[in-house]
This record gives sequence, C-alpha cells and structure tokens, in this order.
Amino acid sequence: MARQRFEKELTLARGIQRGLLPAAPPLLAGFDIGVVSEPCLEVGGDYYDFLPLGVNTLLVVADVEGKGISSALIMSNLQASLRSLVRNLHSLETIMSSLNEVIRVDTKAQKFLSMFLGLIDVRGQMLHYVNAGHVPPILIRSSGETVLLETGGLLVGLFNSPEYSRGRIQLRRNDVLLLCTDGIVEANNPNLEEYGAERLINFVRGHQACGAQELVAAVNNDVKRFAQAMPPTDDRVLIAIKVGQTRSA
Repeated sequence: MARQRFEKELTLARGIQRGLLPAAPPLLAGFDIGVVSEPCLEVGGDYYDFLPLGVNTLLVVADVEGKGISSALIMSNLQASLRSLVRNLHSLETIMSSLNEVIRVDTKAQKFLSMFLGLIDVRGQMLHYVNAGHVPPILIRSSGETVLLETGGLLVGLFNSPEYSRGRIQLRRNDVLLLCTDGIVEANNPNLEEYGAERLINFVRGHQACGAQELVAAVNNDVKRFAQAMPPTDDRVLIAIKVGQTRSA
C-alpha cells in the first residue's frame, strides 16, 4: 500500500513538473526551434525554458546536480525564481548573480547547478549569453565551422558573489545552434565510451537539412542506438535552433 501511494505521488509529481516546462517551443520569426526532454527517473533536475522579453526571447537550459526528487525541487525553485527576476532585471549577468544567491541561500550551498542563459535578439539575429559552468552550446555554421559558447562564469549555488561575464555572437542564415544537458554528451555505451560532442556535431552535420524538431528527435534516437541496452543514468535535454527558417504552427 505504501509503495503504491509513493508511486502515485511520483506520477503526480512528474505531471506537475512537466507542466512547469514549455508545452512547445516558441514561434519566432526567422528561427526554427525543436526540443526533446527525457528524465531518467520519474522526476528530474534538468530545466529548459523560453521566456518572452518584448520581441526577444530568453532561452534557458539548466542542469541541477544529482537527480530525483531533491533535484526536481531545486529545479522548481529555479523556475519560479527566474520568472520573477526577469520581470525587473534586464542584465543577463545580474540575473545569473541573483539566481546564484537564491540557490546558495536556499540550499545552504549543498546543491548546485550549471546554467546557460541566452537572449535571442530576433531582429538583429544576435545571441547574447552567459554560461555558468554548463555544457557549452555548439553553434554549427553552414560552412561547417563550429563555435563553443563558453563565456560566463562559475556554477550556480556554490560560491558567494561570483562574477559573470556576457558573451555575444552573430547568428547567420542556416546556422544550427545546439544546447543540451550532459545526459546527451555523456551517455555511455556498454564499453563505457561516451557519446561525446564530436559525435553529436558530426551527426548534426549529416542531418542539417532536417527541421529542428526532426533533428532533435533523430539525435535522441542516435544517442539511444549508441547506448544500446545501457539504461540512461542522467536526464536528457536537447534543443536545436535553426537560423533563417520559421517553424509553422
């Protein structure tokens, strides 16, 4: 009876947590966005969001240390805190610093997370960003050149008043921007080899003509093929943004 009640509560918690995430990627002129998200347990600590800021959009990807219920609670706190902060703060560096203080105080520095904040300038097709210890997003140019988005600072929640810096990069037509949590690039096969960023980049280059949602689904399936029978040990989030195209409703 107790086990059944616990499983029912977990199922309910998963439904509530899924409700905190976007039901679908936003429709942005000149951008095609696809998302896949899979927790390895009933609830998880990976978080992504798209927050409208006027004509622009704030893109968020975060990965709370650990997994399960405790990480899911931190994820929920992060989501609520971020949505409150963006109403009044407009500097990405200040938002990240404020989130660091919230998480550090609330968890007494016992939990931490990696996080990427990216402001998509729709009209200028520019991305402003801060990377706080997160898996570096990968920009794949149509020429095949790759750029890692690493500018930012330390993990969120561990240190008092760390400094964060902002990077920016011009987006060009037919570029593909990939953002993920480490459950994608660190997925293991039975030989304990990692899927890795290089395999991810090569796979996307071979499927660059796909729409963004088709692309993330294909990558997720390739990760599963690579892992074979190995069960996932971490949550997985993957976002693809194709520049110069607009997803239809």
